[in-house]
Amino acid sequence: MNYNNVDNKEESLELSVVIPVYNEAKNITQTLLALRQNIAIPHEIIIVYDFDEDTTLPVVRSIKDDFKNLTLVKNCVARGPSGALRTGFVRAKAPRVLSLMADMCDDFTQIGKLLNLVPVHADIACPSRYCKGGAQQLNSNMYLKVLIPRVAGFLLMLFAGIPTYDPTNSFKLYSAEVLKRLTLRSTISFSVTLEIVVKAYLLGFRIVEVPTVWYDRQHGKSNFKLGRSIFAYMPWFLLAFLCGRIIRLPRKWIHKLFGLLDKPCGIEKIEKT
Repeated sequence: MNYNNVDNKEESLELSVVIPVYNEAKNITQTLLALRQNIAIPHEIIIVYDFDEDTTLPVVRSIKDDFKNLTLVKNCVARGPSGALRTGFVRAKAPRVLSLMADMCDDFTQIGKLLNLVPVHADIACPSRYCKGGAQQLNSNMYLKVLIPRVAGFLLMLFAGIPTYDPTNSFKLYSAEVLKRLTLRSTISFSVTLEIVVKAYLLGFRIVEVPTVWYDRQHGKSNFKLGRSIFAYMPWFLLAFLCGRIIRLPRKWIHKLFGLLDKPCGIEKIEKT
């Protein structure tokens, strides 16, 4: 059955797919077709964009009749992927939420495996480029972009016990219950992906990683800003280390400093915009 051409009712949905986009006109059709080939359960696709002039939008609107389960949503948290993901998480209706990018860098053939893991064996499934069996196939010179996330993941695993070497990877499958339990604050770059993993780990949710291969984009240009991203990741590194294997602050202090369970992710802010 082709679940992309069915007007799925909310109660029948098993998966919500959240895709932030930024001028992905050359990639979005291929992304949607790849999802069609690799998702065999009732699902919805939520494409989140920042601005009305995004080149992705005309392409999506031209093919929308072929994807009845597709919704376009404007980012109303903060411009950038973290705000787009938070917007999509609030709109998601299914008990599982898959986040991915529209640059065709991720291995969508793994989606079935991730679905088998969540929620039976895990609350978050993390495809990892840096664990045993993982890899990155890059066409360009991106030494720092590879080295810094790899080192960061290693340090978080070593000193904080975070059970994945690739916590900043945006390609993840979440139990919706995890997202509902967290207070999310990130607004810059992809920092919300690290925030979710760190907070979920501290709250005792089950996190597993599976090796994945990450491919360099074939079309378009990445809008990733390394320096800005490092700055945005720092609060969640600090949170992980303060609750890690070497230092462990009282939980009440952590809740006041970083917020873990105050309200559902982003809903209050979105409703006010």
